Amino acid sequence: MQLARLAQFLKDHVVAIASFLLIFLLTLFIYTETKQKSEERRHKLFTFKADQATADIEQRMRDYIQVLIGAKALYIASDTVDRSAWRAYYETLNLEQNYPGIQGIGYSHVVWPHELEQHTEQIRNEGYSEYTVYPESKQPMYTSIIFLEPFEGRNLRAFGYDMFSDSIRRSAMTIARDTKQPALTGKVRLVQENNKDEQAGFLIYLPIYDNNADPESIWDRQRLIKGYVYSPFRAIDLMTAILKNDFDDLDIEVYDGVTMDKESLLFSTDTTLYNNASEKRLFSKVNTLSIGNHTWRIYLSGKPSLGKSGDIELPYFILAGGFIIAMLMFFVTWSLSNTRHSNHLKQTITDNATAALFIIDSKGYCTFMNPAAEEMTGYTFEEMQQGKLHDMIHHSHPDGSPYHADQCPIRTSLAISKPQRAYEDVFVRKDGSFFNVSCAVQPIQESGKQNSYAIIEVRDITDEKHAQQALIESEARFRTMADNAPVMIWMSDAWGHCIYVNKQWTDFTGQSFEDSIADNWKELIDETDYKDFREVYKKGVAEEKTFKNEMHLRRYDGQFRSIINTGSPRFGADGEYLGHIGSIIDISEIKEAEQKLKQNAELLQKLFLEVPAVVGLVRAPDYQYVLANPLYSTLYGNRSLVGKTIYEAHSEVELTEFHGRLQKVFETGEPFVGNEVLSSINNGDNGGLISGYFNMVYQPLIDSVGKVEAVLIFAVEVTELINARKELSSINEELSSKNKELLRINTDLDNFIYTASHDLKSPIANMEGLSVLLRDILRGKLGDGDKQILDMISQSIEKLKRTIADLAEITKVQKELDSAVEPLCFNNLLEDITADINSQLQEADATITTDFQVSSVLYARKNLRSIIYNLVSNAVKYKSPERPAIVSIQSYQEDGCVVLQVSDNGLGIRKEQQHKLFTMFKRLHNHVEGTGIGLYIVKRIVENSGGRIVVESEFDQGTTFKVYFKQELVKEKV
Repeated sequence: MQLARLAQFLKDHVVAIASFLLIFLLTLFIYTETKQKSEERRHKLFTFKADQATADIEQRMRDYIQVLIGAKALYIASDTVDRSAWRAYYETLNLEQNYPGIQGIGYSHVVWPHELEQHTEQIRNEGYSEYTVYPESKQPMYTSIIFLEPFEGRNLRAFGYDMFSDSIRRSAMTIARDTKQPALTGKVRLVQENNKDEQAGFLIYLPIYDNNADPESIWDRQRLIKGYVYSPFRAIDLMTAILKNDFDDLDIEVYDGVTMDKESLLFSTDTTLYNNASEKRLFSKVNTLSIGNHTWRIYLSGKPSLGKSGDIELPYFILAGGFIIAMLMFFVTWSLSNTRHSNHLKQTITDNATAALFIIDSKGYCTFMNPAAEEMTGYTFEEMQQGKLHDMIHHSHPDGSPYHADQCPIRTSLAISKPQRAYEDVFVRKDGSFFNVSCAVQPIQESGKQNSYAIIEVRDITDEKHAQQALIESEARFRTMADNAPVMIWMSDAWGHCIYVNKQWTDFTGQSFEDSIADNWKELIDETDYKDFREVYKKGVAEEKTFKNEMHLRRYDGQFRSIINTGSPRFGADGEYLGHIGSIIDISEIKEAEQKLKQNAELLQKLFLEVPAVVGLVRAPDYQYVLANPLYSTLYGNRSLVGKTIYEAHSEVELTEFHGRLQKVFETGEPFVGNEVLSSINNGDNGGLISGYFNMVYQPLIDSVGKVEAVLIFAVEVTELINARKELSSINEELSSKNKELLRINTDLDNFIYTASHDLKSPIANMEGLSVLLRDILRGKLGDGDKQILDMISQSIEKLKRTIADLAEITKVQKELDSAVEPLCFNNLLEDITADINSQLQEADATITTDFQVSSVLYARKNLRSIIYNLVSNAVKYKSPERPAIVSIQSYQEDGCVVLQVSDNGLGIRKEQQHKLFTMFKRLHNHVEGTGIGLYIVKRIVENSGGRIVVESEFDQGTTFKVYFKQELVKEKV
């Protein structure tokens, strides 16, 4: 039908259409040619300006790196750099004029944990009394900012900040330290920010090593790192200074890393991010910058004003002018032909009307009926004139009862001069069959007469009635299906109002059907999501298109859930828009899974960049590098590898060593594993090849059909390990020789001590006997002074005897390393020892308490007795004169060891003297007799059996000794 009408229109107005098309096509041709030339000029201009903006950013960042290299040169050229020298260097650079946009230039000093206290005191002595390294935390290494110019304003907040405490800064500082190259951080919040006019930031680091060293190995670089010269940048200030007003017709977005999303955005010239906009601009481009072992993505798009000039608008003037001329020609031609068709059109409308038209006079006789009326009733016009219209087609009810004329709405409408609109009734055809109709009656006055005629429009609605019944049944089926669907379903009308929700919706939200179709469903959407949803919904309704959006919807329990809402347009049989039908799915679990997946992906990327190994990925078809981490690039002189084939990225010498292995893995699909493989690498300072050893794996990645699609190269350099092993072998040989010599010397010393102690016993015994004899001979003849001298001789002889005995005991301890062990009970040994020192205990008025949680231990009896004896006797011997001695003895298990703990409340030991406690012949209290060798012997016994002894003491409070026996618990016999 539509094609027929179109064909008729074209036939009736062929001349007008032909004249329009001729002029318009000519205009369109001229417009296209002119616009194409204009667009080409604009595209070239955009490409030039986009590349120029990228180059300006890259050049400025490299200038900043040169500034840092100069700062490093200042350190290398000077023995020491103080704060005034650093300020003079900064002021000489005149950065505000020469390199605007930089936040400052600073130096961060590496402080090891044992240096932290000394470092803090040193800076405070310079006049900064409140200086401290922050944030406070235990770190294996601190990097405190000590120089930062200009040292004013925001920069004061950074003084003393430990940048190594932040993971993003630490990652860049680690790369800079290990590669000796400048390293740029990811997106960070600078400590200079003060919650006003905050901007995204980043930093550039350059390492400095102790003694101006240039270490070759990564281990040496980590060991010799001294500090970092660095510069912080506020992204907006920096980019504004770089771009100035030279690129006003471009919108520029700078993203940190390879992911171009809102979280990684560093800078944008507009609040709208055109990279993620639904409608892309005519001119756009993505450039990639690699600066300081870090990647930036720059999205550039041309503003509508880009390249706009008079000649840019010319194509549109041509198009508009040509179109106006073509339309004028069309309307002139059309108006001429339209007059010819106007009279014929009226007749055509009447004859082709789909509704039946009747005209009746005041008496009810039919004076006109169109062909549709004849077809509907079965009567011809001549037959219909034989009687009144009511008597011909409206005389009976469907049940056969008569229909009186005075009850007929048509006659009533004519009588009272009141129109009837779309009232339903039943008419009778010529063959006697009944059919449902919809009627409209309009009374007409003619020549001032009252209700002369009435026009009746009749539509056969039998099919509509049947369709309506079918629709009711269909709607019932739809409701049953929708209520049992596993998703929430809604339906709206053409004006966007909700007209239906299914049972899943009411169960999920807890909202009634009536409240939902009364637009109360809006209350369930999270306030932050509603604005975006409203825009998407309005656009979908206005454009009659499918839409989809994510948002948060409140469940019946008050919890907001992530849902995805999809709406599709509904159209009637004639294509008219009826509204939307949509579904809602709870995707909270999916979102949580996506978040975990994203976190894993970020972790994988970070692992790839920071893993201390060489990692690369080579694609199968063309042997092209898809991935190569910084360590991989470092092996080959920091060349750019990604995007190049192995033939483009490597020299022939480098290829000969690994091409064959790589090719074999691609062909066989079997991994290659090599240990300590000798390889040539190009990371020397002079650019030449050097050799290194690697443990490597070539792992094939297999696709779904079993073919190798890529090979993962994973290698760890073991050159230093192999060299160390060679050195270790040489050292082991030397140690073996030294050990033999020490064993010989030790044997000689043991023999000497044994002989000396044995041979000295006899002279000392003689001296002791002579002293006693002399005392007996001179009895009664000695003065007080003579007695004192003899007493001193006796004391010296006794002390010499104890010293010889102690030397012999030390030798025994060394020789009894392999003494047989046996299960020993702590309590039994203690009873034996207290019996020996009972008089000493009574004299000191000592009390001994025990708590043996572990009753027994496997040990040599003599050694364990010596340990307990020395510790208990010392606890009693060094009691405080101000209080009775209390000795507490305990045993328990701790960290896989049996611990014997002996505590007292005696004199105690000052902290600064505790390190001397186990030294041979060292005594810390001289008012009590002793040789100072007992604790030395205890320490030797404990350590010789693999244990250890520790002491905790407070002066004038008491002392606690803990002996750790390295062994399993002894199971008590039942």
